[in-house]
Amino acid sequence: MYNKGARNIMRVKYARISGHRSLGFAALLVSVTMPAAAPAQANPPAGSIDNASVLSEFGGRPAFSPNGKRIAFVGHTYGDAFEIDLATRRIRNLTRNIPHHGIVRIQYLPNGDYLVTAPRAQPGPNARAHLEMWVLDKSLEKGMQPLGQQVFEGIAVSRRTNLIAWTVIEPELKPGEAWQIGFARPTKRYTAQIAYRGGVPRLVEKREIMAQLPRECNFIEPQDFRDADQELVYICMGQLSDAGVSISVMGTKLPGGESKVYFRRPGEYGEVEGIAPSGQWASVECGKQEKAALPPLDICRLELKEDGAISRLVIGTQPGGTRDISNPVVSPDGQWIAFQRSDRNDPDIGGGSGVLLMEIPPSER
Repeated sequence: MYNKGARNIMRVKYARISGHRSLGFAALLVSVTMPAAAPAQANPPAGSIDNASVLSEFGGRPAFSPNGKRIAFVGHTYGDAFEIDLATRRIRNLTRNIPHHGIVRIQYLPNGDYLVTAPRAQPGPNARAHLEMWVLDKSLEKGMQPLGQQVFEGIAVSRRTNLIAWTVIEPELKPGEAWQIGFARPTKRYTAQIAYRGGVPRLVEKREIMAQLPRECNFIEPQDFRDADQELVYICMGQLSDAGVSISVMGTKLPGGESKVYFRRPGEYGEVEGIAPSGQWASVECGKQEKAALPPLDICRLELKEDGAISRLVIGTQPGGTRDISNPVVSPDGQWIAFQRSDRNDPDIGGGSGVLLMEIPPSER
C-alpha cells in the first residue's frame, strides 16, 4: 500500500477526500437567491461545465448553509475559511481575525454555526491524519471553540439535528510519518451530538459505530446521514483482487447493522460527496479507473439503491486536460449543485481553485 504505485492510488481518494460536505436544510433557495448561470458561449450542451456560474476564483470544498442562501468554503488547505452570499455574491473572510493554525474543512450545523476541521498546533507531516473539530459560532464573536476530538478526513453532519459521525486513527501516527499512511492504519468510527452548555459546545452521547467494517472496506469516510439519521452513507476504500484499490459508495444502518453497496464497479471510480434533500440520490465524483492514479472526474447522480443507476450531471473531463471538478454538494431545495474546480497536479491535495454553481435539470432532481 505504500510503494510508489500505491501512493498514486492513494491520491485517487486522498486528493479528493478533502471533500467535504454538509448540506443545508430548508427549501428557501429560489431564483432570487440563486441566480442562473451567466450566459455561456455557443449554447453549450446540458451538463457542460460551461453552463456553470463561477462564484469564486479561488478555494474549494463548498458547503451550503441550512437556509441555502450562503456557501462556506476553504481558501486553501491550512488557509482561511470564507463564505459567499448567493444573492449579492459578496465574499467575506470568516477567520481573518480568529486565531487558528489553518482550516482544512468548514461545514454548517443546523443552527447556523460552523463546524470546522483544523489542527490544534502548527501543521506537521501527519497533521491531516489527526485534525480536530471546532465550533465557530455564526456571530464570529467567540472564536473557534474546541470539541476535544480528533478526526481523520470528513465528517457527516445530520440535516435534522447536531448529530455527527467521524473516523479516528487509533493509535496515532508517529511523529514524522506521512498523513497518507493513516489510510491503512486501524481506525474507529463514532457518532455524537453537539450540545451547548452555557453557550459552550461539547460532544455528548458519543458512541462507537461499525465496530467491524464491511469486508470490502479497509477504510471508510463518513459523508452523510439518511433515513431519519438511521443510515450512514460513506466512501468505502477497499482492495479488489485484480484491479487494485476500489473506491465505492456504501450505506450502513446504525450503529452497525445491515450494509448495502450503492456503487461498486470494476474499472470505475465513485466517491459520494453529498446527498439530495430527498435522500433518494447523491452527488458522486465519477470517472474511469484505468490505471493507478486519479482519473479525470465528472460529477454524477447516483440513485441510492443497491447497485443504483448512475448518470452524469456535470461533464468536467477534457481530452489531455489536467483540470478537475470535484466535491459536489446539493442545495437544500435540490435545485442546485455547488462544486470546485482544481488542478490534478496541484500539490495542495484536495484543494480547489474556484467554486462553481450549476442548476440541476428538473428531470434529475
